[in-house]
Amino acid sequence: MDLNQIVNELDRLRDSGTRVPGFRGKIMVEIDKLRILTEELKSGLPSDLQEAQAIITQKESIISQANLEADRIRSEAENTAQSLNSDASVKHEERVSESEVLKEAHSRGEEIKLGAASEAQSIIQEAQRKAYGIVSNAESAASMQREGADRYSMEVLSGLEENMAEVLNQVRRGIDSLRPVDEPLSTQNGVTIK
Repeated sequence: MDLNQIVNELDRLRDSGTRVPGFRGKIMVEIDKLRILTEELKSGLPSDLQEAQAIITQKESIISQANLEADRIRSEAENTAQSLNSDASVKHEERVSESEVLKEAHSRGEEIKLGAASEAQSIIQEAQRKAYGIVSNAESAASMQREGADRYSMEVLSGLEENMAEVLNQVRRGIDSLRPVDEPLSTQNGVTIK
């Protein structure tokens, strides 16, 4: 039974209670029905809390996936940089073998290395930027889900608190209506209140 059904049952229990003559607004309710509804209410709470926990777990999964994607992009960038550097070294070695073009080969090899290093750095920076963006988006989404879960939990618990307060007030009114007229209602700070 979900919380709305329990609240409806509590309303029906209140409406079906027997009015006590001489006591304004007091009714008697069946304690067994009240006890069953209280147990239903207790058993209904964990499912709502589990939903909030599932949302938090999803946030952690999104962040984990974003980190894996960032690692993959970074690894690809490093592999590309190594490949470019290796290609530059091979070209450089081929040119070094000929004595007339030794200086040209050396100069060209350095240019290729610098270009490759620059391109690799650019790829790495782009990968890091994308990774940070993914992580930032994942954290934002997780934060929104966590806030939504917190709001939902607060609404459910506030509604439950109101319902429980109403039930408790009904129980107290029922007890008060059954108490003998000359018995004191309560004692506060040593003073008996009738």
